[in-house]
Amino acid sequence: MTVIKESKRLFYGKWLYKISLRIFGVGVIRHKGMGVGLLDYLTPSPFDNDDSSFRPHSLRNRALRSKQELTSLSLLLSQYDKTTFQYRIEGDILDVYTNDTDLIKHIEMEFNHCVRLREEPKPENIDLLTAGDNHIIVVEKYPHDVYQYRVDLKPHAISDVDKKQKFVEWCETQKDRIKITGSIADWFIKTDMNWDRRYVLVEDSNTLLLMKLHTPDAVGTVYKYVIADK
Repeated sequence: MTVIKESKRLFYGKWLYKISLRIFGVGVIRHKGMGVGLLDYLTPSPFDNDDSSFRPHSLRNRALRSKQELTSLSLLLSQYDKTTFQYRIEGDILDVYTNDTDLIKHIEMEFNHCVRLREEPKPENIDLLTAGDNHIIVVEKYPHDVYQYRVDLKPHAISDVDKKQKFVEWCETQKDRIKITGSIADWFIKTDMNWDRRYVLVEDSNTLLLMKLHTPDAVGTVYKYVIADK
C-alpha cells in the first residue's frame, strides 16, 4: 500500500504533488536520459565487449534487471509535456514532481509495485499554496506559537569565520525573536560546503529585515508560515 504524506509547501517552489518510485538502476537515466538513448542502452549488442558494464553490481546490470520498468517509465513520461513535471534521482529512487494529478494517477497505476511514497496537499490548502508566493508553508499554528518565518542559512557563502561567529552572536542577542540552536550555530560556523540545508526560525518581518541587513550573505530561501483555515 502506498504511503501518503501531506505536503505543506510547494516542491521546488512550483509543484504540488510528488510520487516516489524505487527502481533498480534508475540512475542510468541521469546518463542516458529518456527515449532512444535509454532504450539502446538497455538492448545489449552482440558486439558489445564492455565486460565491466555486466558485472553484477554495475549500473548497467542493475538497469538491465529493471529493463521492463525503465522502458515503460520512459514511454509513459514521453506522453506528457516535459514542462509539466520534473524528476530527481538519488540512488535507486526516482521522485517525480508535477501539478498534473492525471500523471500521478497514471504512474501509480502502472508502477504500483515500485511506488514507495506519494505526497500531496490537502485540497483546501491548494489555493493558499498557489496564491502567488511560492515560498509558503501551510501550518495549523506557528512553530512554538510565535515564529512566522523559516530562514534557510548559507554558511558556504561566507568564507570569513569571524563574520560567521558575529552573525551567530547577533542572532543569540535577539533572544526569543530568533530561534537558533547550539547545533545549528556550530554547524553554521564550521560548514563551508553547500551540501546541507538547515534553518532558523524568525518571529516577524521586522526581525527578518534586521537579519538581512546584518548579514545578507547568510540568508538563503525564506519561507513564510501561513495558518490554514480551520
